Amino acid sequence: MANKTFDYGDLRITMTSSYSWVYHDSGSGATRDVSIWTPNPQGELFPLGDYAEGRAHYNPLSGKRATLLVGQNPNTSPSKSAVARPIDYTRIWSDTGSGATNNGAVWRPVAPAGYVALGDVGNTNYGKPSLDKMWCVREDLVGYGKFLATSAWDDSASGADADVSLWAVQTDTIGVDGAANIPVMADTFRAQSNYNRPGGEAARVLLLPIGKQFEKFDNPMPTITANNLPHQKQPYGDQQLQCQVTLPFHFYFSPEDQTSLDNIRNPFLTVSRSISWYTERVWSNDTPTPLKENVKVVYGVSSERTQEMSHSVGVDVSASYGVGLASGSVSLNYQFTYNTSTSFTEYSEKTITKDITIKEYTATVLFSRHVWIKCTRLDSPIVLHQMEVIANDGEYYTSCPTANKP
Repeated sequence: MANKTFDYGDLRITMTSSYSWVYHDSGSGATRDVSIWTPNPQGELFPLGDYAEGRAHYNPLSGKRATLLVGQNPNTSPSKSAVARPIDYTRIWSDTGSGATNNGAVWRPVAPAGYVALGDVGNTNYGKPSLDKMWCVREDLVGYGKFLATSAWDDSASGADADVSLWAVQTDTIGVDGAANIPVMADTFRAQSNYNRPGGEAARVLLLPIGKQFEKFDNPMPTITANNLPHQKQPYGDQQLQCQVTLPFHFYFSPEDQTSLDNIRNPFLTVSRSISWYTERVWSNDTPTPLKENVKVVYGVSSERTQEMSHSVGVDVSASYGVGLASGSVSLNYQFTYNTSTSFTEYSEKTITKDITIKEYTATVLFSRHVWIKCTRLDSPIVLHQMEVIANDGEYYTSCPTANKP
């Protein structure tokens, strides 16, 4: 059965946990081990390069990790397709002279005009790889990423005729405000014919066009009468969906997360924000004497609840950073706010205590606005985790005469 797909503008993507072995350096004498794998395609969805596993083993990778597959969205008809095959390859390195058990080489795809090759590839033996094993991406769908300080692998001490180092391409931060186009990790690498870290301009990453479709909550404060007093500690009216974002699971968790791998047939999670009026307290003073009450309301998000949601589904919610995803340090504030702002006071934890007076023969209701941040698997009614927040944007009191007012 094919894994579920999701469309982002001209792109269609999915994830796979199935890989084909390309090369490993067993017997080369290199200080570190490496194995190179090609994520297996699904229909017209292909990887953007090979994956280099630089940990000290040569174990099979299938079922232990998931990698992005990308293709053209069949429901759009752009003048230039979102993806194109490379037109050639340039050899960066071969293991000639290393004494490795297997022969192999590393190649750089040559992208057609208007497209970018995001990752290098390996090949068994020394011939050029197939042009059909990967996609290049249209340049407007590509951004810049970064390299870590240490390579994924290099051939030092291998005795190969030429030097090489492989550098994993990482996404970079998009800042607290977020962005309309979100960078996504594709498990690609960049090869260097030496042991020096590549320049940042060589780290290219795929951008997913998400955009902003935030629905502002303009519902007026509820009006009450003596005959329709609401029940306290309950939502007043239906929740209004304000926004939602669907992304592959490795935005939320490690690409090696076992639960996500077990559900690879549906590799997407959706995080959403809903809002409604909420009845905090109801007082009905049906006497000729004013009634004094002490009110305490806890607004915002505690650090404990933030940690619980982050640990459970990889979603961070806080007054400091708004809404983001833990695994890739990705901010969703562009999508989760009406106006672009670095102020997220509605999530600030604050306790308000005050004395109020309910007049004689008067009913008074304290309303607040509650926000629900939910995480679900794509197209599933099952909520994996939910955080309910009393929005820290004010207190809303309304009153009416009681039914027995003289």
